[in-house]
Amino acid sequence: MKKIVTVVLFVIIETCFFIMQAQEDTLPIFNRIYQGQWLFHAGVGESSWRKPELNDKGWTVLESGQSLVERKLKTEKGFGWYRIHVEINNNMYAAALRRGGVILHIDSLAGADTVYVNGVQVGFFSMASVKNGKYLERKYFLPFSMLKNGDNLIAIKFYDGWSPVGGGLLRGAIMKLSTVETVDRLDLKIDVNDDDYIFFAPDSMKLMVTLDNQNLWSVGGDLVLGVATDGGHSLATWRKNVMARSKQSTSVSFEYVPPSPGFYQFTLYFDYKGKTCCEKRINLGFEPEKMQSFRDVQPDFKKFWKYNLKKLAEVKPEYKMTLIPAVSNKDYEMYLVEMKSLGGITIRGYYSKPKRKGRFPVLIEYMGYGSAPYFSSVEWDGFAHYVPSIRGQGLNRLTKEDDFWITIGLKNKEGYYYQGGFCDVVRAIDFVCSRPEVDTSKVAVRGGSQGGALSFVAAALDRRVKVAAPSNPFLSDYRVYFKIAPWPKSDFDNYKEMHLDMDWKKVYELLSYFDIKNLASWIKCPLIMSFGVQDNVCPPRINFAAYNQVKSPKVWIACPRSAHNTDARARKAEQKFIREKLGIVDN
Repeated sequence: MKKIVTVVLFVIIETCFFIMQAQEDTLPIFNRIYQGQWLFHAGVGESSWRKPELNDKGWTVLESGQSLVERKLKTEKGFGWYRIHVEINNNMYAAALRRGGVILHIDSLAGADTVYVNGVQVGFFSMASVKNGKYLERKYFLPFSMLKNGDNLIAIKFYDGWSPVGGGLLRGAIMKLSTVETVDRLDLKIDVNDDDYIFFAPDSMKLMVTLDNQNLWSVGGDLVLGVATDGGHSLATWRKNVMARSKQSTSVSFEYVPPSPGFYQFTLYFDYKGKTCCEKRINLGFEPEKMQSFRDVQPDFKKFWKYNLKKLAEVKPEYKMTLIPAVSNKDYEMYLVEMKSLGGITIRGYYSKPKRKGRFPVLIEYMGYGSAPYFSSVEWDGFAHYVPSIRGQGLNRLTKEDDFWITIGLKNKEGYYYQGGFCDVVRAIDFVCSRPEVDTSKVAVRGGSQGGALSFVAAALDRRVKVAAPSNPFLSDYRVYFKIAPWPKSDFDNYKEMHLDMDWKKVYELLSYFDIKNLASWIKCPLIMSFGVQDNVCPPRINFAAYNQVKSPKVWIACPRSAHNTDARARKAEQKFIREKLGIVDN
């Protein structure tokens, strides 16, 4: 008898799910744009600023679609708040009940934000993301329990301390509420059967994909997985039909055996009634140290760099140090440093000189491509610190016309931008080794992106470097790089349009003299390289093109979820590696 009851109940439950599925298309909908007045106030704010009962009569009134720049309003250290009251009428309230909530759309807001509805946080956006020149729309789910039949307060706290648009809602920005659609309450979660996303034979690449359905009705469709090379060449596609019940999830496992060492792009999405939703992309690596790169070292490569270093040595550096009291502290004096480099060019940097007696190890940190100047560290760690700017960049930047450094002087290797730039790298080592407080037997270099490439250069061209810690290194394996990433190839395409006599054969021959994979075999010191597995600016393939040529003791750290950056674990490992290789014992 118990078995019969169980079967009957199961049939009833299943029938209810199919009823809910059938009703989903007929549920009431609405899509309302709000064009009322916004209230604005600069500052970090207080917890009361998010609450409906706040007396906000002293706030500045903005018409819908007006920007802060247009009204000549400013944030306070990048922070500001908006408040707006919206009306949810009886029909909207009933529709929200039937569908379980609504979606709040906020279009064209520059900056990171946190959004509150009736005093309760509904979500946040961690950074100002721009796609195709447009600030991305925010979409926040508001559960029915959070809404009121009548007046509702939406409060937005935002921060934008970096973009040129002044932050906040941009001109023409709109806000709207709409009923929840099925795809709004679906999500794909990916679990990789490897902590750092790097696999080794005989293991295959294994993924567990979970479709999470938070709708009030069951959802059926196909999970689709495609795999391609990091250059975008499709290799395989799988499609599996799944059904996820209301407020539940369902999982499917996928397995792939790569044809060769390399990095592979996996694209996953849920096909719901012919619509692609919840699309996600993830990169995984396989046997990266076995990847082969085309070596294009020119016959006079070694002679060329020997000549450049000789010419650099003939230039008197004429070091000049200017104290910056405002940045100095009890542990360090901060200096602006100026010196002459190849061609008599003046280059600059920031130097943190220890105030304590003795001789100290030094850490040179090379900067990323086009990075704004920043001071070297004044947090005591027992090191002297130097952050140099190579010619044209950072402290040496003159105009916006300098943005295309990588194509400057592309006609000839003598005079190409990185001929001088790489010599500036060595001149930075000359400077720190001229300082009496520096222990010249303990010179370390680090940097990310271009700084990572320059760390390779420093270790390859100068034996005074005793340990190198590049991350996400740039300037590597150009023939492959230009096939798998849109930039910097786009800069070269623009250059070639204006210089029709320049062909790719000439470009690649010239760049071979400045390719860090061709310099990497000269490195004799220990090296630790960290990289973001999801990086599409300096993809992991080009990182390993250089790394695999290093013959000295080396180790790599993969940051599985990082793009063109690294994570805290990698940075901690880097610091430990540097101290160990320099023989620094922590007290």
